[in-house]
This record gives sequence, structure tokens and C-alpha cells, in this order.
Amino acid sequence: MDVTSLFANQGSVQYLVDQFMRFEQEPLQILTGKKSKLNSTNQLLSDLDSKLSALQARTKRMTDTFTDYFAARTALSSNTDVLNASATSAAKVGTHSITVDRLASADTRVSQQYDSTASGFTSYTTDQTFTIEVASPTDADPNNRVSISVTVAASAFTGDNESVLKAISTAVDSAMDDAVANDVIKNEERVNASVVSEENGKSRLQFISANSGYTYRMDFGASTLLDDLQINAGVQASGTAGGYMYTVGTSASTSELNSKFTLDGLTYYRDSSNVDDALQGLTLNLKNIFASEETVTVSTDYEAVKGEVQGFIDAFNESINFLRKETQYNAGTESRGALADDLKYRTISLDLRDIVSSEVTDITYSEYNLLYDIGLEMDQQGKLSIKDEDKFKTAVETNSEYVSDLFNGSDGIATRINDYLEGYIKSGGTISQSKKNISNQISTLDTRIDLENTLLDQKRNQLTKEFVDLQAAMSRVQNQQQFFSMFSASNFGF
Repeated sequence: MDVTSLFANQGSVQYLVDQFMRFEQEPLQILTGKKSKLNSTNQLLSDLDSKLSALQARTKRMTDTFTDYFAARTALSSNTDVLNASATSAAKVGTHSITVDRLASADTRVSQQYDSTASGFTSYTTDQTFTIEVASPTDADPNNRVSISVTVAASAFTGDNESVLKAISTAVDSAMDDAVANDVIKNEERVNASVVSEENGKSRLQFISANSGYTYRMDFGASTLLDDLQINAGVQASGTAGGYMYTVGTSASTSELNSKFTLDGLTYYRDSSNVDDALQGLTLNLKNIFASEETVTVSTDYEAVKGEVQGFIDAFNESINFLRKETQYNAGTESRGALADDLKYRTISLDLRDIVSSEVTDITYSEYNLLYDIGLEMDQQGKLSIKDEDKFKTAVETNSEYVSDLFNGSDGIATRINDYLEGYIKSGGTISQSKKNISNQISTLDTRIDLENTLLDQKRNQLTKEFVDLQAAMSRVQNQQQFFSMFSASNFGF
């Protein structure tokens, strides 16, 4: 091969530079390979942190001292057309009988009926002010009440009856808006005013409390305007006359504003038809009145408890599967997990398996001190499952403590796993420290890679210059050879 052809053009020079640089780039390739491996390990640790965090979230839920998820309850109404019920873990298992005499109502007052187009308020020539007293219960005073002042401008009374009633309605709403905005009352404590028309050409003013019940009744200060309207007539509205729609009464038991029901033989009165304080943990939604007894049955919510335990099992198995793949040797593929040489992570799987298979001593019932006793078993790969659902269901429905003690006792399964994982996933914990160390190594590698790239750029520039100079020198030699050849031919040729 003619070596001069290698320097025939600029492309040839670039080719030679690239060939030489292939050997020079080997150190850089080693550095980038190390960095790539570190990045993969860093991502792997993030994934491990995510798996273990999900498992810890489940154990924290299981050891929640505020809500006992193992004591989940369900409430079943015998007739959902008239009554709904729900229960929390605080509810006691059992059956309750109920009848409903009355649903709760909002305090409603109406004015007398007016001819809409007539002018019945022209005698009012000055501003009219009256007060509406509403409930505003506080923790310190559940009977606290507040008076809201309402002013209707004199100019409002010059129009026809319908426009006057609308002006009064607007004044009431405006006063209530201001009271809510200034935190005098809450929005659900206000009175809403409106003008209603039972038939064409007839109008009434209507006041309705935003909440139902005797607690949220309305009271009015002395007012000639309200007297004329018959809003505060003190009688039940009838025909075209104004007054109250439901007897307000003088107490919770005498007021038709309160719901009234009999539960297990006792009579209750409540401001609402949605009652959550008659029996602990039980909420009753009264939908209609009924004299024949219906029942509400509270029982253990087996599916909810099973869901809690299954959620823990799923999170546990996710972690075990991940750890088996990344921290152990796989004989089938003859490959080692990326964390197999790191003892800190290789032992997690074994430690978790030891915890879930160990005996729990902080229990109320000694016959239930292993997960096996409630039907949970572990296979050879360390994965948990509800192996015997009949045994599990019997434990849950007989006494939820059989299950809860195993998980949330002082040495319960969930308690110990939660404490164990904390050292790995907390801020500054094992995983966090490992990732910090890797980040430091990557930072060092980045510095070396930058330096190596600088040196390679210098080497490339040097080689390019040398080959270009060599190309120029060879071009001169070729030109001289051609000259001597031509000279010889001209002087010695025939």
C-alpha cells in the first residue's frame, strides 16, 4: 500500500487522527462506565427506598393509635328507604331497634300574604331597623347566640308590595353576609331571606335558618315592621296570615324543629336528621318517619380488615421480591444482584423474614402469638399470604384483638418492622448515606472526566497539526519528485 495515499486529503488526516484517538479514549471510557454503574446503583437505591417506604407506611397505619383499623365496623339498616347507618371502629357490635317520629326542620317564618302590585307600606317614611338573633355555638358556650342588625332604607317603602318585600330580603341577606365576612357567625348559622309567590299576583317574605333544629331557631327583637309583616306573630302561619311553619317550642324536647326518634327504648331529640352522637361510633341518617321498628346491625367489617392486612402483605412481598432480585445470586441466570456485595442491604430480606415469623409476646390472648395462628404463612421465597382464610376470618370476626395484637403490640410485627425500616429510610439513614457517598463518587468522576476530555481535545488538536504538517511535507516531496522526473526526461530523453 502506498503510504502517501494516507495523506492524500483532509479526510485522510481525520481518519488517521480518529484511529490514534481510539486508543487514547480508553481511560475516558473506563471512567464513564464507572459513572454509569454508579448512576444505576443510585437509582436502584431510590427504588429500594420507595419499596421500603411503602411497607413502612403500611406498618405506621397498622400501629396508628388514633384509628384502630383492625376494629373496622359496618352498619346495616333493615330498611334503607327510611334509614341509613354507618359505623366507625368505636361502635360496638350488636343490633339496635329504632322508630322515627319526626325529622328535623329548619326554622321557617313567613309574612302575611300581599297583593304584589298594591302599595301597603307607604306609611313607613323613615329607615326601619330590626334584629334577628341566631345561634353561634362555641366550645366554651354551646348555647351562644348573636343578634344581627338589619336596616331597610326609607326609600324602599315607596314601591309596590313585591318590591318592598324584595328590598327587605336584600337587606337581611346583606346583613348576614357582613356578619359572616366579619366572623361574627359562620355561614351555616345565617338566616336566608327570599320572596315567594304561591300564586300569580301574591307575594310573601320568607325567612329560613340555614341549619335545622331548635339550637338554630330564630328570635326577633321588637319591631313594628316585623309585627306588620306578621313574621314574628308567635302563631303558626295559616291561610294568608303569617307566622312560623313549625312550632319552635321552648326546649329541644318541645320543638318541632328537632328530629325525634326512639332508639333501643329511649327517646332522643336532635337538631339534625343526621345523628352521630346517640350511640358511640354509630351515625344514623333518618330519611323518613316510621312507626314500625326497624333495626341497625353493627358487625365487624371483615373485608375492610382483610384489606388492611392484604395491603401490608402486598407491600411486604414487593420489598422481598425486590431484595431477592437485587441482593442475591440467581443460580438460574448465573447473575448477581447489583447490591449482592453490600452486606448492609443483603441482610434486609432475612431480617424481615425473621420478624414476620417470630413470636409476639405483647398480646392479650396467648393462643394467638404467631401470624400462622390467624392463617398467614410464608413460602420458601419469603412471600406472605393469607393461606387459611377460614382461620383468618374466624379470628377477625370473633375478636379483632386476635389480629391487632399480633401487628401493633409493643413487639408486634408491624411495630418491629416500622422500627427496623426507620434506620434505612429516614433522612440521614443507611440508604440516604449510601446515595450521598455515591453522589460524592460521581462528582469526583465528573471532575476526572472533564479533565480527561480536556486532555483528549489537546491530544486531538496535536495529532491533527502533526498529520497536517506531515501531509504538507509529503506534498512537497511529491512535487520535488515530479520536478526531477520532468527534468530528467527533458535532458536525457530521446
